[in-house]
Formats: sequence, structure tokens, C-alpha cells
Amino acid sequence: MLGGLNDGVETAQHETLSAALYELIRTGELSPGQKVDQRVVSARLAVSRTPLREALRALAADGALTHTPNQGYTLRDYLETQLLTSMEWPDASEMSRLRAAEQACVDASASGNASLAARANRDFHFVMFSWSPLAILRAEGERVWRVSEAYRVLHLADHTRHAALLQDHAEMVAAIDRQDLPALLEIMDRHRGRTRATLETMAGPNGAFRPMLR
Repeated sequence: MLGGLNDGVETAQHETLSAALYELIRTGELSPGQKVDQRVVSARLAVSRTPLREALRALAADGALTHTPNQGYTLRDYLETQLLTSMEWPDASEMSRLRAAEQACVDASASGNASLAARANRDFHFVMFSWSPLAILRAEGERVWRVSEAYRVLHLADHTRHAALLQDHAEMVAAIDRQDLPALLEIMDRHRGRTRATLETMAGPNGAFRPMLR
């Protein structure tokens, strides 16, 4: 019985530490392509090296990190890039689902409802992300999206931003249809950069989102 309780505690600790590492990635304390300094990270998270190594192995197994023997762990690229790079190309049925999600974005934009536009935009992206087998990264992507959802609504409240967003979506669909991964990643980088620049204007000096004032 005691062993079972210990296993549960260790599992909870492991999940908490994995979430803390993803938080470092989300906030930019760990950047794409950066080598993970275990000494620095263990001090930052106030944990010993042993559980940290376990959590790093879990992130590597999920595709968030790469591991090189005798060199350690390196952070992979952005979540979106990892999900798209790992995805399986869709069949005709999934392409129809993506095109339906794209059309929903067009319709939401025409409605003038920023909340509806933000929801349709999220759904469009997560059709693509659902094609990746990296379950933990998908869940992390969904969590990050939820945290920033209110600010995405504000971003889309400015209707002048919709044309570029819808054009990006159309180009993504075309790139996926011809299975052109480099083009898809280039479009996503541009798309993410535009949105990120807007969201950062709504963030405080430390990168944390400012409270929403009612």
C-alpha cells in the first residue's frame, strides 16, 4: 500500500515538474534551440537533479527536447513548429475538416464578432495540431491558447487584422494540400510573429499578461 502511495506522490511530482519546465519554455526562459543547463534549471525550480533528469527525459520522449549523449538536452523549436513537423499528412476527410474550419474563420470575420473570430481561429489551428501524435505538446498548446484567449479576442477586435490572418490560413491550407512542410512552417512563423507582436504589446515588462480591466 505504501509503495502505491509513493508511486502516486512521485507521479504527481513528476507531472508538476514537467509543467514547470513547459512554463519556462512558454515564458521564454528556455528558448528554442537552447541547451538546457541542468544546474541552472534545478536551482531555478528548487529541485534536485534526479527528478529534473526524469522530467527532462519525459519532455524528450514527447518531442519537446532532443538528447545527445554526453552533451545533454536541447530545446526544440516552438510548440506550433514541433506539432506541425511531427504531424501526419491528412487524408481527404481531414482536408475537408480543415477547409470547413477555414471557412468558419471567414464567416466569423464577416460577422464582426471578435469572440467568434477568436474561437474559429483557435479551432482552425487545432485541426492541424490534432494530426500530431505528440499528446503532451498538444495539451500544452491548448493550455497556452486558453491562457491567452482573452487577448486574442482583443487582437481580433481590430477588424483590419483579419485580412492578413485569413490570407495566412488560405496559404496554410494550400501548403498542406501539396504537402509542402517548409512553406507551411514559413507561413506559421510569419503568422505567429504577427500575433505575438500584438500580444506582447498587451503584456507587462516581464512578459506576463496585464490584468484585464472591466
